[in-house]
Amino acid sequence: MEIIVNSRELDSVLNCVSKILPSKSSMEILSGILIEGKDELSFISTDLENTIKVSLKCQFKKGSILIPGKQFISLIKQIPDEEIKIEEKENEVEISNENIKYRFITMNADDFPRISKISSNVSFNIPGNILKDAIDKIKFCVNPNEQKPYFRGGLLEIKENNINLIGTDGRRLSLSKAELESTPSPKIKVLLSFKLLNILTDLLTDELTEISVGKNQITFKFSNILLISQLLAGVEDFPEYDVVIPDEKKCQIAIIDKDKFLSCLKRISLFTSERYNKLKITLNKGIIMVSVVSPEIGQGQEKFEIGYDGEEMNFAFFPEFLIDFLQKVNEEKMVFAFTDKKAPVLMRPQLNNNFLYVTMPLKIE
Repeated sequence: MEIIVNSRELDSVLNCVSKILPSKSSMEILSGILIEGKDELSFISTDLENTIKVSLKCQFKKGSILIPGKQFISLIKQIPDEEIKIEEKENEVEISNENIKYRFITMNADDFPRISKISSNVSFNIPGNILKDAIDKIKFCVNPNEQKPYFRGGLLEIKENNINLIGTDGRRLSLSKAELESTPSPKIKVLLSFKLLNILTDLLTDELTEISVGKNQITFKFSNILLISQLLAGVEDFPEYDVVIPDEKKCQIAIIDKDKFLSCLKRISLFTSERYNKLKITLNKGIIMVSVVSPEIGQGQEKFEIGYDGEEMNFAFFPEFLIDFLQKVNEEKMVFAFTDKKAPVLMRPQLNNNFLYVTMPLKIE
């Protein structure tokens, strides 16, 4: 096998492949990158749950090489912007041009796990940037370390004419939805792993993304990338999220400046600790007051004007539960909707009903 390629173009491909390359594995074969030249030149890595195949247009002769992934990626990243030749030589692969020559010992390419073809039940398209934004808005609510499997991933659901992404850890929930041009049939309800959510937010572009869903797998095809992932089990146990989202029509509403609220919370949170880790929020006729008291550190209090004409209401929250949401809001104002201090609180950007966040207040002591 022989490849003639620009080092920067190769580095871009390897950056994609590295998203799945395991940092540690009991199977040495998974530490390799498979370079495969058939009808097109492809670079493949897998952790057995996720597999990525990235194609590259360049001059090549057919064949396959399994090369140590981490070292190969690091070497190519350090080579200047110039043409290089990658050539198989018995049990080694040589990377060279007129100025450099390096050789890696290869592994047996026949031992590398091959991509299994997915038996797709349904396929649909969505712009990659829209999917990426939806995932980014729910990922912070997913906890990969939770015991219950349905809390360790994000729910992807096709409902009516929308694609819904939902993340929850049992204490808070984030919902982001986008409209589809056409609704695929049959309906879809699957669980995506936390690692897959991270990979997608790293790699998705503005290009149209083709999504195919099978019984146990899901594929994403965009640009020069094919991504195949195992679906998480437990989707049938995922909580009925609709029932925990407050009906905004029945709520009292406060309109709050997002930047003021976020900067205030970041300052106030400096006075929390692992033991004393909650803050108090008071709403009262056009004013919000945020306060904290910690016997270990001290105390803090801030107030500013908001849009609210109701009676005094007091809430307690973990500061990070508010900060995580506010950092995803891209508008000047946010809605803070509630019925009472013990019921779930609904938050969203003021002008966007497609991004909802729900969390339970803590007990005020």
